[in-house]
Amino acid sequence: MDEQQQHSMIVGQTFPWHEANVADPAKAVAFYGKVLGYGTMSMPMGEMGDYHMLTKDGLPVAGIMATVGEFAHVPPHWAVYMAVADVDAAINLATEAGGTVVVPAMDIPDIGRMALLCCDQGAHFWVYKSVHN
Repeated sequence: MDEQQQHSMIVGQTFPWHEANVADPAKAVAFYGKVLGYGTMSMPMGEMGDYHMLTKDGLPVAGIMATVGEFAHVPPHWAVYMAVADVDAAINLATEAGGTVVVPAMDIPDIGRMALLCCDQGAHFWVYKSVHN
């Protein structure tokens, strides 16, 4: 592994975000806080309720999202976000390779652009481009 690849893994640029999707975010916050010693912070997300973030040394390291409304049927899981240079190009490449789009590309103000894809074997993953790079 060359230095650039190693550095990317160390600073988390390859997999920049992880998110627990659960029915009861407050219960998840309590669980992960106790088990991992993480702190928390929250931010309002309108109709979706609060978005909770697990923190380490005061910095957000992962999110906790409620599976409510149209997503109430989704089983609890951890979602992984993979950094890409261009979300729309990644969508095109994925579909050309036999994958599918689960959640179309969307822009989150001050955060970035993302889409949920499914590979040709059924594994789901988010592609993500930050507005900060």
